[in-house]
Order: sequence, then structure tokens, then C-alpha cells
Amino acid sequence: MAGELPEEALAKLEQASFRVIERKDLAALGTRIIRLAAPRRLSTRAAVEQVRAEAPSATIDFDHYYGLRVAARSRPRKIKGAGEGQPPDPAGFPVGVIDTAVTAHPALGAARIVAWPRGARDGDATASGKDAQHGTAVASILAARGAATIYTANIFRGSAGRPFTSIDIVADALEWMLGNDVPVINMSLAGPRNAILDRLVAAAGLRGRMIVAAAGNSGPAAPPVFPAALPGVIAVTAVDRDGRIYRYANRGTYIAVAATGVDVTAAQAGGGVARFTGTSFATPVVSAILARCRARQGSPKDCAERLKASAHDLGKPGFDDTFGYGLVG
Repeated sequence: MAGELPEEALAKLEQASFRVIERKDLAALGTRIIRLAAPRRLSTRAAVEQVRAEAPSATIDFDHYYGLRVAARSRPRKIKGAGEGQPPDPAGFPVGVIDTAVTAHPALGAARIVAWPRGARDGDATASGKDAQHGTAVASILAARGAATIYTANIFRGSAGRPFTSIDIVADALEWMLGNDVPVINMSLAGPRNAILDRLVAAAGLRGRMIVAAAGNSGPAAPPVFPAALPGVIAVTAVDRDGRIYRYANRGTYIAVAATGVDVTAAQAGGGVARFTGTSFATPVVSAILARCRARQGSPKDCAERLKASAHDLGKPGFDDTFGYGLVG
């Protein structure tokens, strides 16, 4: 993929048997990206290097795949005999969720769900059962904390057990979020660093959007995951109700804050409620705090500072690689 590829460079690449798969003019993000197919004679890595050599000023990278499992490790545990949850206050705030589909559920109460029309399943923006499990749970946590309108972008495809997405789909979802003036965007995907994703996240930040992302569930020794570890993104780790760190949570200097994400009660797609564990179930707690702050006319900088100031210090005194600035929510 290439961001802001000059036309003269593109023409030379086409002469060298590169083929344009798709052009994306992302007006809300203020950028353009092009998906290229490499000539058969070149490996993918060699093709990327050739494009970089032809257009050194452009942003060039692979169209990486991103998963959900790194952000949501364990399976939900259904709670027998539990209620559906209390409906939220409809006089709340707007917030965005880039995740799986979100299906109708009583725990969403009066929250208005606005689904991305395109989705990632051939135009089907709704789903049920396991395909909507993760997104529905995250949305219900936001609704329970006062979200009045939840913009949902279903970016995942593949089987319910191994959902995946790619940078080009994430780009479209971010463009849609910005086009709807969503101030805070909750993201649960996780994967490698990608120059195109860097550019898109930076563009969203320059336009006053706040991105909150799950810190990852690959364990204390795991490398950083993205987009959580990107500059400007608020990375959230998970603790249990006693303030103990989730044992599979990633660690690192990119961790901003911690929130409860172990055995969290949330909506289960298809009915009922269950207990969910993972950093992606702590993330909506922080997204809700920031979205409420933004709804009260707080700037991104002010809201981020208030979040840090409100955190209850855990672990070593001051900022640390395990809890960030501490527990919020």
C-alpha cells in the first residue's frame, strides 16, 4: 500500500508491471492511499522496496493483517440466571467502536447504534451469534457507562474463531468515523506496526479525534502491539477488581492507564450476559470517560490530562510499564 504516491511515480511503477488494485481518497482524513499488486517476478518485500525507491517521499508498507485474539484472549463465561442489564441514560455522549459487528441486545438499552453500511462482510453491517460477540460486549460496556450514540464499524472477516482484518479496511472505517464527527474511537485490533496505519492515526489525531486501544494480551514479555503503541493513542491495560494486573496483559512504556477488564459482565450476542476478560474489555471504560469529557467541550489534550490526573497509582510509585499512570474508571 502507498500513501500520497506521486502520479509520476505511479506511472513508472505501472510501466514496471505493478497494477493498481484500488484507490482510496480519504477526504475526512486528508489523505489518499493506493493498493498495488506486485509483478509476479517480485517477492512482496522486494516489491515494497522497489516502490519505496521509486517514491521516497510517499508512505509505503504492506497491507498487514490484524487480529482480534491478541486484544481479547479468553472466551466469555455465560452467567446463568443473570439479567440483561440496565438501560443506559440516553442523554449521554457519542462514541465510536471499530470492532466486530454489534447485534441488538437489551443491555444496549436506549443507546442508538449506527452501523457502518459497508461493514467487512460484503455489505452486511449486522451479524449475530459469535460473529458479533466481541463488538456487542464492548458496545454494552459503553452503553452501561452512558453512551447515547454508538457508531460501530464491523471491520473483521473470516471465521468467528479467527477473525482478521487489514489496513485498507481499517482506513475505510476510520474515514467513516471522522465523516460522522466521532470524537473518541475505541479500537480492539492488534498487530504489527505499519507506516500507513501510523499515518492514518496521526491524521485522525490532527483532526481532534482520540483513539483508545487495547494494550494486548500476549503476556509481560511480548513486544508492543499496534495501534495501541502508536504515539497519541491511549493504550489501556486490564486489572481485576482487586487492582491486580491481568496475567496475560502486555507491558511497556506505551501503556497509558489501567481499567477493570477481568471477569467483566457484558452483553452476550444472542441473549443473556457473560463474563469477559481481556484488555479490550477494559478499553471501553476509558473510551467512555474520554467521550464524556469531549461531550462537555473538553479538548483532546485537556481530556487526556484529566484522565491521567484521575488515575489511582498502582504498582511502583508514579508511571510504570505495568499500570501506566494507574487505575481509572
